[in-house]
Amino acid sequence: MTTVYGRSDDLVEVDGDVVGEGGYVDNRGRGTLVVADDGTILELKHGKGGKGIWAITVINKGPKFDSIEYCDDEDAEIYSDIAYLQDGVKTIWFATEWERAR
Repeated sequence: MTTVYGRSDDLVEVDGDVVGEGGYVDNRGRGTLVVADDGTILELKHGKGGKGIWAITVINKGPKFDSIEYCDDEDAEIYSDIAYLQDGVKTIWFATEWERAR
């Protein structure tokens, strides 16, 4: 299984089948995109509910997407929503600058 979550106030962490970390920059109200090779697309943003908590929004559920564990406690060990992807993810990309094509 692979987990995706925010850490500190500027890092996006990936652990499990894929391990890595990407940066976070608030890009005109948009967060960091995390794109898995199965087509799962997640947006991570720091500051959920005006607190120091990371929020994860699912933009697209690929076949390896499993679930999200939601967090509302900024004092939790991992003060972030946590996304779970099933076994088999091989590649994940991070994007801090992005726009939708119109």
